[in-house]
Amino acid sequence: MIRRRTFRGAHGARTTHRAHRARATLATLATLSLLAACTPPTRIDPPAAGTPAPTPAPTDLTAGQSEPVADPLYPDFGNADIDVLHYGLALAYDPESTVLDGTATLTVRAVTTISELRLDFADNLKVGEVTVDGTAVAVTQSGYDLSVLTGLPVGAQAVVEIGYSGVPEKAPAPTTREDFSGDGIGLRPEPNGSLWTMQEPYGAFTWYPVNDHPSDEALYDITVTVPEGWAGVANGSFAGETPSGGETTFAWHSADPVASYLTTLAVDRFEKLELSGPNGLPITAWVPPGQMRVFEDAIRKMPEHIAYIEERYGPYPFDSAGVVLVGGESAMETQEMITFSAALGALGQEVIESILVHELAHQWFGDAVTPVDWRGVWLNESMATYIEDMWNADQGYLTEREVVENWRDLDQALRDEAGAPGDYDARQFASSNVYVCTALMMYEIREVIGEARFTEMMRDWVQKQPNTHQDRASFTAWVNQYAGEDLTGLIDEWLDSPTTPR
Repeated sequence: MIRRRTFRGAHGARTTHRAHRARATLATLATLSLLAACTPPTRIDPPAAGTPAPTPAPTDLTAGQSEPVADPLYPDFGNADIDVLHYGLALAYDPESTVLDGTATLTVRAVTTISELRLDFADNLKVGEVTVDGTAVAVTQSGYDLSVLTGLPVGAQAVVEIGYSGVPEKAPAPTTREDFSGDGIGLRPEPNGSLWTMQEPYGAFTWYPVNDHPSDEALYDITVTVPEGWAGVANGSFAGETPSGGETTFAWHSADPVASYLTTLAVDRFEKLELSGPNGLPITAWVPPGQMRVFEDAIRKMPEHIAYIEERYGPYPFDSAGVVLVGGESAMETQEMITFSAALGALGQEVIESILVHELAHQWFGDAVTPVDWRGVWLNESMATYIEDMWNADQGYLTEREVVENWRDLDQALRDEAGAPGDYDARQFASSNVYVCTALMMYEIREVIGEARFTEMMRDWVQKQPNTHQDRASFTAWVNQYAGEDLTGLIDEWLDSPTTPR
């Protein structure tokens, strides 16, 4: 996710922006980013007759196995008792009525013996028939909870099929960031019938039943059926489109596991732009009407940006890359398909490219290697910010010294605003402290062990442990191994101190 920008301008005056600034001055830098109880049965309305047919799961679901945990900051979301191995989402959206019809087929493993299967799901999307291994079962639905009333012994797997329908609604965000506190998180239709979502730290529950926590990654197959002339875009690799009877179905496949906050869905009258990246990597861009002129030049540089990151941190970790332009005021590193606000185009080509570099860096740092829980959001944003701002320096927009000085100038104010980055205020999710303060920490580690060793260390962080979940302890052990000395104190001070370490 991009951060809202706070920077010192050419004359030292403090200025604030909600998005990037990338110039040939210090203006490039700054501070980037962004209920669980069983309830009595409610009336369950059947979904529309046009609910799509289920999407089958692959035969081998080994890659979708996770070890879920309860989140210490946002405990109302996620369920550590279950592990979803695969989501098959068959979706149909009507831009005129803004109704979303869905059939979600979940392959679930019981981590412990359970008496009911609890998922995160917004109750404005009404559930119809639910089956477990083909047998109809009862459910309760209230607030952001859906409980499927079936028991499973520890280690057992089941296929849960859920039909639903309704008009999607966004949810409140746990932050005061201007681009999210007012706009909310999750799926929402626009007045022109288009549809889009951004959802960190949670919000996938606004469009499908989900174990909405980063520790439970799963495989995904998604189909989106829309009227002719519209396009349905999701995370994963584009698997083709099939027209039929005035509608078109767009198919998406994720061969690597995906955290729910890294999924996306967008519907618009998109124009598709196809590119080839390093080693023939397929790249697709989905651009709404009237936006191609603004974004095409920057999008066509995506292969160059991917190559820049690959040179330092190893091969791109997935089967495809892409970007879809939507509403809102931010950008999000959704896996293999970046979700990018078209409004950011007003900030100019250099800014668009800088944001793309940030979100592409997340494909390595955050998507391929994901935090165990939301205490570790800094693991994502530290390296994405470091890579982005080092890229800005390499382009000559400012010097590396200016980058680091600006980070340091901002550090104390950001700690005052939202807490230390390793123990931030949960009501201030994705504030700039988890971006800038920890990018500066990465630079300090680099200063101790040397740039070449630092780059090798972070390249191996991704290339030697892809599709894993990591936390502060594993990162600290990793650094100590490559440093050849104990840097635990340095890391702890940068993550925990209420004041800028000196």
